[in-house]
Amino acid sequence: MDHVDFNAIKPLLRAYALGHVTFTGPRLFGFLRSLRRQKLSTQENLNILCTILKTSTQPNRFPTAAAIIVGGATALPRLVRAILQKVLSIYSNGPTRLNDRLTRRIQFVCSLLSAWLAFDLLNRDENWFRKRGISSLESPNKHHLPPPSYQPQYAGKTIDFTLFAFCRALDIVIISAWTRSRSKPWHLEQRNPGLANDLRRLADPTIFSISAAIIMWSWFYAPDRLPREYNQWISKVADIDARLIEVLRLARRGEFVYGEDTGKAGLLQPLCQKLGLPEGYGDPTKTIPIPCELYHSGTGKSCEVHAASRFSRSWKFAMEIYVPLQLLARIRTPNLKSAMEGLKAAARSSSFLAAYTALVYYGICLARTRLGPKIFSTKTVTPQMWDSGLCVLAGCLACGWSILLEKPSRRQEVAFFVAPRALATLLPRVYDRQYRIREQAVFATSVALVLTTLKSGNERNVRGVLGRLLGSIMRE
Repeated sequence: MDHVDFNAIKPLLRAYALGHVTFTGPRLFGFLRSLRRQKLSTQENLNILCTILKTSTQPNRFPTAAAIIVGGATALPRLVRAILQKVLSIYSNGPTRLNDRLTRRIQFVCSLLSAWLAFDLLNRDENWFRKRGISSLESPNKHHLPPPSYQPQYAGKTIDFTLFAFCRALDIVIISAWTRSRSKPWHLEQRNPGLANDLRRLADPTIFSISAAIIMWSWFYAPDRLPREYNQWISKVADIDARLIEVLRLARRGEFVYGEDTGKAGLLQPLCQKLGLPEGYGDPTKTIPIPCELYHSGTGKSCEVHAASRFSRSWKFAMEIYVPLQLLARIRTPNLKSAMEGLKAAARSSSFLAAYTALVYYGICLARTRLGPKIFSTKTVTPQMWDSGLCVLAGCLACGWSILLEKPSRRQEVAFFVAPRALATLLPRVYDRQYRIREQAVFATSVALVLTTLKSGNERNVRGVLGRLLGSIMRE
């Protein structure tokens, strides 16, 4: 036992501990919040708490999967290399050193196998298959699902993990290709260094803006494509009467048509009464288009005043979230300077979120009434066309550029956060289990590429907090 190197299992233990905190923490927080709302007995609360703690220790949960993945990328390659060196030394009658290329291949294969096994464990959850399958069949958006008469085994539990790993692996591939070809005469850095620097600076904001546009478009017209918690979060920040969103959706489906009585005039009339506006404002047969004043929800006729009001309300809402988080992150250095830095960071992030919200609404107003009709004739682009999707598209395209208010390092992290979610809206969240091996291959390959890059001394290619976090976890 004196020769056993316990350092080999330290990364595995770190991964399990962090996975346990990541998996259990939000559930415990939700449980503590529910204690105020739900009047349950002490025994019932204890049962819920025990279930939360017990679930996190099950082998098909994230902590075990994280430990397997990290263990397969650290301890397993070490074991394989030791065995292979022993075998080669026997045949060569002397000590043998493996070359770097073979070492990297061993690292990749071991990481691939461990990720493949972890994927299998995560997907061994019959309760999820049954619940998710039923909820998907009840969803109004069934274009990705088979006919009701066909009852397959479902898959898709790990789609968010897979897309997250894929986005990080794709980022590594792009960075590696850019770096390796930097010395080539045709490379952009050789031909136009200034343009190359501009592209690098705009890469993360552009990724975020495109991702944000896709996500917001889905929130307006296909909210079931978003994770339920994420959809609820956007709705809470948006803070708009659901009837106004429903009108935009009906207009897109051709059920709310200007100049025609489709039976939807009564949808907005109660809102008009609530805001003290003429009931005719909500009638598409009398008012073309519906005035922006109705969408301003009581802030008046000015679209600019409404945008400023949205910014102010969203900023206050965001500060209530970011200030405690920033102060908690600086709890190790409780001094005035650290507190001020935390407040400054919170104010900056809150400004980003507030500008994001304001730009959605202001972009819609600009397109449908302020600029759109002045740029394009109403005969070319009719009010119906604006409200059927063009005005929403303008708001979706505008909101993402609020990321420029954040620091460059923060832009990168936020872009990595939203990009997988944008991809998820373009793919089925639930699909026939016979196709699961495709997702498994993408997941395992992506994870193996990320971990092999880290272990091969190319930590800079794994950008952001993830690279630093994985680097500290996998340190032997």
